[in-house]
Amino acid sequence: MERDRILELYRRLAPAYEEVYGEEQRRKYWLISSQVGERVADAGCGVGLVFEVVNAYVVCLDISLDMLEKAKTRRGDLGEVVAADFWHPPFRERSFDTVLFLSSVEPGLYEKAYEAWRGVTRKVVCEFRGEWRIFEQRN
Repeated sequence: MERDRILELYRRLAPAYEEVYGEEQRRKYWLISSQVGERVADAGCGVGLVFEVVNAYVVCLDISLDMLEKAKTRRGDLGEVVAADFWHPPFRERSFDTVLFLSSVEPGLYEKAYEAWRGVTRKVVCEFRGEWRIFEQRN
């Protein structure tokens, strides 16, 4: 039931997301963009603003098809859009240099996000309302 409620919220938010959150989200992507590497996953990507800021191969991941439809318009040649639950990443080990959780998980869930993605990526970047945390694995 929780998933249905979230999907309905994002269905309603998708048309206005960029107007409401665009400037704030672009700023966050810009702040971290020099530290992400060449292969990036954006977990809970929303409307795909990451494609406008981060100069890397980006996979936008979201459970909301409404948000992903908007993200597809920004994708360009260097990226993909994937419909999936970020708590269960559908990727092989070492698929990414970095996964971004910008505004998509609260600080109490940062460790859980790291655990879900730690084999898939070497760096997990979490941010929510200005509170940042970066987890890095050394190879």
